[in-house]
Order: sequence, then C-alpha cells, then structure tokens
Amino acid sequence: MHTPAKFLARTCTFAFILFAATACRDTDDFFSNSNETIPPVTKEAKTFDFSTSQEVDLIVDYSDFDAKIPVFFSVYNVNPFVNENTLTEYIDESIKPIFSGYTDKNGRFDETVTLPAYAKRLHIVTGNFLVGLRRNMTTVENGMAQMIVKNPLRDAATRNAARRVAGAGTSTTDLSKMGHLYKKSDGTLVYKPWVTPLGTWNSASGRPDYLLDKTDPTFINKGLIFNEEEFNGMFGTACDALNSGTNLKEQYRAAADLRLLKDSEVSITAMGSSTCWNSSLGYYYYDENNPPQSKMDLNIIMLFPNTQDGQWPRGSYPNNNYNGNIGALRGDVVELMYYPNIASGDLSGGTAIFPAGTKIGFILKTNAWGQIGNNYAVNGSSYAKKKNIWASTTEGLSSAYDTGVNYPNPDGEARSAKFAYTAPNGNTYVVVSFEDACDDKDYDDLMFALNPANAFDLSDAPTIESKRSTVGGVYGFEDKWPEAGDYDMNDLMIDCKHELEWYRHPDGFQKLNKERFYLTTYHNYITLQNGLAVDLQGSDIATIYINKLLPGQTKYASENYLMYNKMYYYLPEIRWDKSESRMWYLTDDITKNENKETGEGVTWVIEVTYTKAINKGQTTIRPFLWRAGDKGQLEVHLPWNSPTNKTDKSLFGTAADKSNPSVRRSNGQYMYYVGSGEFPFAFYLEGVSIDVFRETILKRENESLRIDTFFPDFLEWSISDGKKNSDWYLKHLSAEDM
Repeated sequence: MHTPAKFLARTCTFAFILFAATACRDTDDFFSNSNETIPPVTKEAKTFDFSTSQEVDLIVDYSDFDAKIPVFFSVYNVNPFVNENTLTEYIDESIKPIFSGYTDKNGRFDETVTLPAYAKRLHIVTGNFLVGLRRNMTTVENGMAQMIVKNPLRDAATRNAARRVAGAGTSTTDLSKMGHLYKKSDGTLVYKPWVTPLGTWNSASGRPDYLLDKTDPTFINKGLIFNEEEFNGMFGTACDALNSGTNLKEQYRAAADLRLLKDSEVSITAMGSSTCWNSSLGYYYYDENNPPQSKMDLNIIMLFPNTQDGQWPRGSYPNNNYNGNIGALRGDVVELMYYPNIASGDLSGGTAIFPAGTKIGFILKTNAWGQIGNNYAVNGSSYAKKKNIWASTTEGLSSAYDTGVNYPNPDGEARSAKFAYTAPNGNTYVVVSFEDACDDKDYDDLMFALNPANAFDLSDAPTIESKRSTVGGVYGFEDKWPEAGDYDMNDLMIDCKHELEWYRHPDGFQKLNKERFYLTTYHNYITLQNGLAVDLQGSDIATIYINKLLPGQTKYASENYLMYNKMYYYLPEIRWDKSESRMWYLTDDITKNENKETGEGVTWVIEVTYTKAINKGQTTIRPFLWRAGDKGQLEVHLPWNSPTNKTDKSLFGTAADKSNPSVRRSNGQYMYYVGSGEFPFAFYLEGVSIDVFRETILKRENESLRIDTFFPDFLEWSISDGKKNSDWYLKHLSAEDM
C-alpha cells in the first residue's frame, strides 16, 4: 500500500517521541511533552465524563393534519433530502437518523430523548402517508426542541371545499378527453376502451355519482363499509409499510390480482393518493383458470375517473397539476359490479355477486384525468399523456416503454403492492397500493382497501411487519488500565446498533414490542487477551435472548441463549453472573472467530422482550472490557461507571488512574475510571458508525497513533470539557491530509 511521504514523516516523528516518553517518564505524565498542543498533565483527576450525549425534551406535533393514527418520524442532524422541492425528491437512505419514534394517535410526541451532543439543528422528517413527505427544522435550546407542523392545505381546503370536490361540472360518462385513456398518441388501440356501467361522475372534478352511502344499514350489514376503528387501524398499519420518498421493500411488491374464496359482493374504499397527478382507476376480472394474455384481453370498468384526494404536500406543487379538482376523498366507497358477458361487449345481466374463483385486477392510468374545463392540466399531465403510462396489478400488462420515463417497464411488470391486515376482532382485509411507474418506487401513488372481510385468498399477501427504528454509536477502550496507554482507543471497539421494534396496540397506539442491541467487535493490534462483557439494566423485562452472528453471516451460530422463564440454552462462552443480576460475560477473547482480513469480530445480539406494553425503550446496556487478573478481574468501563464486584479494587488510584469512589455526582455515579490528562480509558461516541474509524485508527499501520492524530478537534473538545467541537469524531484526517 502506498503511504504519502508527509504521513510517514509524521508517523516516524511521533514514534520517536513515543519511545522517548516511555523511556524517560513515568506513566502518570506520559504525554506531558509529546505534543505542544497538550497542556502539562497534572496529578489532578480529569473529572469530565467524556460524554457525547445530551438529553433533550422533544416535542413533535402533526395534530393539525387531523391524525387519528400514530405518525412515524425521524430526526437527522443533516438534511437527508435529495432533489428537495421537486417532483422527484426522495430520502437518501444512506444517511441515518439520530432518533426515530412514533407520535401518539393524535399526531403528537412529547418525550425526553437521548441525542448526540453535536446535534443542535434538527431536521424532523416523515414520509407518513397521511402527513406526506415533509422535512421541518428546529433547534435545541436549553435542553428543549419543539416542532409544530401546520397543514398547508387546511385553509385552502376549507375555503374551496365545494369547488374542489364537486366543481361546476355536470354528470357525464364522457371518456373522449381523458388523456389517451386507451390509445397511444398515434391513435393505435392498445386495449379495449374502458366502459362506464357503474354510473356518471362530475365532469369537472371526476367525483363519482355512484358512491355508496356509508350510513346505509344495508351496506353496513353486508360488510361493505369499514367502521372508523377498522379504517384507522388498517390505514395506520399500511402507513408503516408505505413511506413517501423511500423505496418500498421488495417483499411487499407483487401482482395484486385478488381471488375470491366464495361468492361475494365486493366494495373498494379509497384510502388516499400521494401524487400531484390526476390518475384514473379501473377494474377488470377474469376466471382464475383463464387469465388475460394481452392488454386486449382486459375488459376495464371505470371506478374512479380522478383518484386525486387533494393532499399532495410537496414543495411548490400543491395545486399546479390537479388544479383543485378532487375526485376521491379518503373513505369514499364504490361497490363493484360483475357483468357475466362483458368479454363480448354485453353489459346486460349485471350483478353485485362475484362468483368464487373470480380474480379481480386493477389498472391505474397515470394522469388520465386531464380535463380542467376545456383545457388540459399542465406539467406532469402533458408528460404522462405523451408517454401513455399505466400500471396494472397483473404481471406483464403494465406499460411504461417510452424513453424519458424514469423507471421504464419494458416487461410490463405489475406496479402494485398488497398487504394483509388483521383487525383486532380477527377479520382479515386486503390493502392494495400502486406506483404510477414514472418517477419513484415508494408505491404510494394510490392506496385502497377491499371489503368484505375474509373474502379473498391472502395466502400470498405478506402481513405488514413491525416497524423498526435503529440508532447507533461506537465504544472505544484502552486495555492497559490502570497504566496510561497509547490512547489510540482501538484495543477494543464496539459498533453498537440499538433497534426498537414496534407493534400496533389495540388501543391505537404504537407500543414497543422488543429492543435489540447488536454489538460487533473490532480491534487493531493487541497483545493482551481481552474479553467483552455487558451490564443490562431495565424494568418489566420478560425475556433476554443472547446470540451471535459470525463475521459475514446472517444466521445465528447456534441455539438461543434464553434467560428467565427457567429456560437455558447456553452458548459455550457466555457466562451469567447471577450475583450481578443482569451481567453477562459474552467472551473471554474478542479475537475468537474474527475475520483476520477485515478485523471484524463476532456480532452479539441481545434481544429484550417485556411483560407489558410500553411506550419507549426501557433497557440500557453498558459494555466493558475485562480479563482475568491475579487478584480479581481487570475491567475497563466508561468514566464514572462502577466496576463489578469481581474487579481487583487494589488497582484503583494507581498509575494513571485517579478513581475516588468517595466522590459521588448528583446523578448517583461514583468517581471510577477517571484519569489525568486529556485522554480517557474508554468512551462512547453517540450517533456514529464504525465506518468513520475503518480508515483511521483501525488500520494496522496506524496502531499506537494517538486518536487526535486523525481527529485533531478531539483535544479542544476534551480541554473544554465537551463545550467545543462536540462533533469532533465526525471530522477526521485522511492520509492525504497529513
């Protein structure tokens, strides 16, 4: 590997100073003259705790959107948006949030949260289907941060509700001006013209005249109408899968034709759209044993001429494209009809009962509803018409061939997703969503659900998984305590990811289901055999599972190690110290099973479940380095963290250690693992991943180079007791900088 000359010169100079220091000085003032920027080390203890965290009273409020569901949001310290305020904006998923959580079911969050100390300006982001893709900013002041988001469409919607929903149009079934609804721009017929037997719609807005009366007992008793609890539960659960500005997980993307298990009536309920375009939704059906082979086999019946719900939230495009014409309010219901001879063009004999074995498909024509008075809508409308794009729930029958389409679809693959939803009463429903196949892959351009319950075969429809949020940080340890080390902080490094798993409680709130901690070990060059242990503290804990993943593996190495409930499956190296309650010694040698090339060690997975539903994380972990000694264990903990009852207490107050357990802070911590000078024996860096250190202190040629060699702002941060340069570990020097 080529190493720049100026880096070698600095390395060699430092090595010489290091040799001189070790030869001529005792370890207490080890670095007193090794760097001119360091003030002389005294015998006094450095009582700064080297904390990189802050507690913040955080308020996030989306209640102005009339939220009746918990809203998931994330907090960033940088703007994660790409192409912001354009039709193609999205969230850069490589940028990780520093906190994520749910509001209550009214859209409000008010909790004390732990954030990195460097986080002063916060970017609060949500892609919630109800609220839309939004980024709002606030600042941390005096330990508090507040963001109240107003709905920019509320006033306009209130003032213009009648015009925007109904318009000034008359009832019509005219399809002639609906943006090449069934033809290419050259006039070529590509599938049969849509038919309109369900009824008429408003010629200005596209709102159907054949909507069901949701208060009619007849429809309610037939199970064609969702009650409020069912709709909100289904809507909120679907929002956990659909996140505007983020690619939908592959597991949810699927052909979404729905097979009926029994003879049944069928209704569709609009759950909303998240697009500026005015698209048209139609349906078709076929016998499960005779699927359509081409677009000409589709017999499409108009459902919603205009699926726009008026909630498009992004950038400067709130009304430009749909011009206020709203054709489908959230919660609108239409009953589907079955015409037995539709394939031959005969619409007689229509019935509300679909035979068992019938498969129902849907088609979304992008921006087909282009008529506004006598003119066509602008921007996206003309683009979509010219490209003649549509999405189908049947594999092979979508269309997005033309050049210029961001996501071409030459094979006509389905641009749909479907989800199974089980209500608290056990009834199972299906939710379908569409991607309009033009500018992103979040699949939230239209969402709807079908009734009645338990009518469809959902064996291939995934249940929406629990939402997970992850934050992280990195631990670093010096292993020569109580002696002064080289302070490269790489004798043991732990990449720690803290994951919360949520579930929707029947009361409508999101509750915490599980907490997981992923601890992956790293080190540079070490000569001592160091072990890893962890202290867990929490309340209402039901079970604790501990397992491990070997480097590069995604499956556990062996059976679970389960504590509590009087069940034990032991991993050989794990040792539970019952005298310390929840103290586990994970390994006595962190180099076991490591990848010698990458330096990556085992990932220890600790999963905690609870005896009751809780609202936020309740477990904390304290990893520490340990090894056997002559008079007890030698342990290295974070500053001001207490040792175990197995430690060799005779080492405190010797060499470079200035511990004084008679000193106690207001938070109850005793003065342990405190040294002199500006370097700790261990630290935890909040809100960062191990990637920052792969090319710095973890590289073999950088062994024994003090951490400030690569992170020059470290010293000012330490000297100022954390008041300056709190983001020092996010700014490092490369070899070319040195």
